Amino acid sequence: MNTQFLADLEKLLVERREKMPAGSYTSKLYESGVQKILQKVGEEAVEYILDAQVAGKNADKQKAVYEGADLLYHFMVSLVAQGWSLGDIIDELEKRHKQS
Repeated sequence: MNTQFLADLEKLLVERREKMPAGSYTSKLYESGVQKILQKVGEEAVEYILDAQVAGKNADKQKAVYEGADLLYHFMVSLVAQGWSLGDIIDELEKRHKQS
């Protein structure tokens, strides 16, 4: 697993938020506002769930993996849009792990 990729992606998302390059899908998301981004996270979550259910029955995971990637990307965009980070989520997970 390449966790460095997620850190690099987050840096890119922050850079896009700061520079807002024209023609960037990520910039377009930021321009739409937090509520629209969160709505998109919800849509991607539903798509992932539906495809994961089918993948479990058919042992074909590629569509679910594709939707999972969309979900993770949009989730990370939502974090950056709100001034949060993936580190905030990781910190919470580590805290929970220590408690169990």
